Amino acid sequence: MIEFAEQSIQVKDIMTKPVITVKLNETVAQVLKLAKTKNVTGFPLVDDKNKLIGIVSTLDLITLMAVGKQYLKLGELPLAIKVDKEVLTLRPSSTTKEAIKTLIKNRVGRIIIVDNEHSPCGIVTRKDIVNYFIELYKLEKS
Repeated sequence: MIEFAEQSIQVKDIMTKPVITVKLNETVAQVLKLAKTKNVTGFPLVDDKNKLIGIVSTLDLITLMAVGKQYLKLGELPLAIKVDKEVLTLRPSSTTKEAIKTLIKNRVGRIIIVDNEHSPCGIVTRKDIVNYFIELYKLEKS
């Protein structure tokens, strides 16, 4: 079992916000370009009411580009291709300890933070956790 020095910090204090989302009407190529310009490796996939319905990673997009599917809209792709099997979510009031345990246990790179309406309001990535530890242990950023 992993023990953490600080357990009172909430996810809302370390999450990246606003979260960049994508919709089903966007093409694979559009989302890949967005990943490059925003320097991110994954996006929450939302419906027209901004409700979380999945997650798309750059690995998914690279795979689709490699087989010539760059002009297909995300909504035209089979669900198994465009969306990770399970979207891990937490609430803004969750603890950083809970977020870290979730990332480690599930071996994922991101957790989507959702509000009471299940709309994405932030994201916690490995980078956010690294920054949290740098600040917590007063390590110098290089």
